[in-house]
Amino acid sequence: MNFKKWMLLLFLVAVCGWGHALPAKNVIWVIGDGMGPEILGFWAQGVRYTNSTNDSPHISHTENLMNQAVWGLYFNNTYDTVVTDSAASATQMATGRFSRPLFVGLDYEKRPVDTLLERALQHGKAIGVVTDTYVTDATPAAFTAHVESRRQREEIARQQLALGPQVILGGGLKYFNKGENKELLRQAQAQGYQVVQNKKQLAKITSGKVLGLFADEALPMAVELHQYPKVPSLITMAQKAISLLEPAENGFIVMIEAGKIDWAAHGNDPGATWAEMKQFDQLIAYLTQYVQAHPDTLLYINADHDTGLGGFAYRHVGKENAAKRTAQGEVLYGKDTDYGSFRTYELFDKQTRSLYLLEEELKNLPVEKRTPALIQKKLSQALGYDIDITQFENLEDVPGIFRQLNDLRAISYATKNHSAAPLLSLAYGADAEQFGGVYHNTDILPRLMRVLGWEGK
Repeated sequence: MNFKKWMLLLFLVAVCGWGHALPAKNVIWVIGDGMGPEILGFWAQGVRYTNSTNDSPHISHTENLMNQAVWGLYFNNTYDTVVTDSAASATQMATGRFSRPLFVGLDYEKRPVDTLLERALQHGKAIGVVTDTYVTDATPAAFTAHVESRRQREEIARQQLALGPQVILGGGLKYFNKGENKELLRQAQAQGYQVVQNKKQLAKITSGKVLGLFADEALPMAVELHQYPKVPSLITMAQKAISLLEPAENGFIVMIEAGKIDWAAHGNDPGATWAEMKQFDQLIAYLTQYVQAHPDTLLYINADHDTGLGGFAYRHVGKENAAKRTAQGEVLYGKDTDYGSFRTYELFDKQTRSLYLLEEELKNLPVEKRTPALIQKKLSQALGYDIDITQFENLEDVPGIFRQLNDLRAISYATKNHSAAPLLSLAYGADAEQFGGVYHNTDILPRLMRVLGWEGK
């Protein structure tokens, strides 16, 4: 080794230390809202064994990343509650401080705390938020605002613009153009934002600040997105955000929320959950490739909480029903026990509507119009295949019909609400080892600060 190479080596050792990685330049944080471990497993198992064989399973992009990433298991309890909401959970993740339900950007004593994105601006980084809900919803709000209630959406919108992320993409137009905020879009333009409201307009943006609001409230569920050709998908928004942020000399930090996983799970709708996870999987494929091409980037993936605690569960169908199904060629074990069929996953791909939204539509119909024939027609259209509801009990009980549908498919949910189930995280790329082991969601920010080289600054 010549003298110049020795001097270069000594310089690097002096600056970095032996075996110490350089700070990450970029952080891409993906939050699957409501994405508990059972939802990750539901998706990965379905892709593995549907239309494939045990000897040659298909592998989802998510599972492929899981085989390369550093895993962690973490808790998300608030200061004084076992179960959390999205506001408290996102606040704890963004600030590293314990909070309480409904609070946004405040600790449990209602004190404002700097968020990851605010700290990023202080360190000269470009920042962005992307969501398929509305940009003033609990998760993006917790990274960009400080209010006592997640319901203060107009105030959150004002604070987001005051913070000034380079990229804000999602839904929530009505919180920027009505009431007290009816002039807010003009103010955004005065601050240098390019305001866009459809996919075509977004595609034309190649540089600068952008505020993209593609729906009055939340963007459509993934299962229904085909009905809205002007609305960009989550991956389209993420790709645009990163392309606008990556020229920043000091790097960037972007929070991307896959928020509709939670909505599908709240509805106990496995078909809609499947569609959301399919979209999530496409996002993971893109981001994995991005990090491989940009090794100075950390990709961190987690959830704010679990929703629903749902999945396949065996059930006893009764001798009469078992005999009928056996005669139709179905295979049952233990005489009358249905252990679930992988064919159900194939049926999820046929679904064209959110069953939660259909349930609400049916409940709001006048009783005289809500006939069994109409329910069967609309349910068959939503599922994408014919369903016979004459086998169901009490057809006047609309929620009961949807519960019986899940039972028919061997799908069971513990709740329509959040649970306190421990969650999984995945870290990939720069200094990912920081996120192994068991921790609490208030530990995420301190670990990120070490990855970014901000510790003690």
